[in-house]
Amino acid sequence: MIDKLKFKKEGLWFGDFLLYLSQDEMLVYLPVKPSERVLLKDFIKNWETIKEELKKANIFGVLEEPELVDDKLIVAKGIPPTPPIPEKLEFLEKFALLLSDAKAEKLELDTQDLREAPKRLICVEPNEIIAKWIPPIPGIPGMNVLGEPIPSPEVKESAKIILGENLFIDEEGWVKAKTSGVVGLQGNKLEILSEYTIDGDVDFSVGNIRFIGKKLTIKGDIKFGFKVRVKGDLELYGGTENKVLIEIEGNFLCDGIIRGEETKVKVKGRAEVRGVEHASLEVEGDLLIKNYMIFGKATVSGGCLASTGKGLIYGTEIKCGGNVEVKILGNETQTLTKVYAGYKTDLITEYFKVLQKSIIYEETLNKLQTGIEMGKKLIKEGRVTPEKEKIIERLFEQYELYDRELKKLLERLKELKKDLGLFKQKTVKVLEKVYPGVIICIADQQKIVTEEIKGPLVFFYEESGVNCKKI
Repeated sequence: MIDKLKFKKEGLWFGDFLLYLSQDEMLVYLPVKPSERVLLKDFIKNWETIKEELKKANIFGVLEEPELVDDKLIVAKGIPPTPPIPEKLEFLEKFALLLSDAKAEKLELDTQDLREAPKRLICVEPNEIIAKWIPPIPGIPGMNVLGEPIPSPEVKESAKIILGENLFIDEEGWVKAKTSGVVGLQGNKLEILSEYTIDGDVDFSVGNIRFIGKKLTIKGDIKFGFKVRVKGDLELYGGTENKVLIEIEGNFLCDGIIRGEETKVKVKGRAEVRGVEHASLEVEGDLLIKNYMIFGKATVSGGCLASTGKGLIYGTEIKCGGNVEVKILGNETQTLTKVYAGYKTDLITEYFKVLQKSIIYEETLNKLQTGIEMGKKLIKEGRVTPEKEKIIERLFEQYELYDRELKKLLERLKELKKDLGLFKQKTVKVLEKVYPGVIICIADQQKIVTEEIKGPLVFFYEESGVNCKKI
């Protein structure tokens, strides 16, 4: 057995040459001083013999040819251990910002909308791929020149990123979302938040919002020109400035004022707002106005309720598919105010379009009938030339064509009137007062209010028009 200590300090003779073991036991070498380089020739001549002696001495890693490195002629090398590689996540480009410093990004100011720049919220749909999971690779043990194994070092650190409960790894190693929401790092934990809160305003520090999840809460205001698109519910504690766009595929709750002539709010659900000034709303559910709506526009598939707070609507055009209930309609200056109940935009539009077309067809048929009667008279009197006879034939053809089309229109009109029957049952209820300058429309009828009327009263549909009565 080789004496390690002696091999390191005093060296061992192999043939006529004294070889040494490195302190880490990974090398066997011949020290070569600059003045002794002539010895190299003798060593090379005897290399094959020395090589065999090294192998007989069970030296591991004997080289085919020795290597001169600085002042050492290396004759044997051990194999160092390969350290293990811990598991890691390789994020898709969309999510790379999670691990980067947002302040380090350079914006191309001349080509990029600053409102789009921050991209604070990164959202996912269910089963969307977020990253690739790279499994850990175990280390490989090494061996020193004495043939002794060297264990691979252990992994000292656990995975840098831990997956939250709303994420999973599929069979192919892709990290995917279990649910929709905001992807975020909380410490070293990667999680998807189905509910997310912005504590301040939506401004240049936040950027335009595209949220997917259960609910987004904004504690502040939405500043001028910003866009908020939400696939889920939205709660807005503040209000809006002008030229704001809000699109919600869910319910909307606003505890502030929706303002701005160019502000648009589209809600595919129920909307509850404190107040509206000059803005436009499209609501596919019911609309609850907790205080007032002035100089705005609203199209509501369901009903509209403005019976709390001031309960005031004026200077506004509001079209509702359901009932309308309000405290006060109009104002003392008789500002034009239009309120529609039982109004379904596409149905009403088609009804009046078909009605107008049927009237035109009836008028055309009457004119054609007059021409046909004159033609019959001329034929009876024998005063018809071949050219006039062809004209009369064309009149008959046109009459038959318009008659067929009119029958189709009248049949469609009948169907539309039947559909309108459901909306004719809708009402407009005023609890306190309605002022002159207000137009009440129900289905295809309307009433212009010409005098102040105190409530409570209800406007309802009659075939002769819209009527009202005290309740």
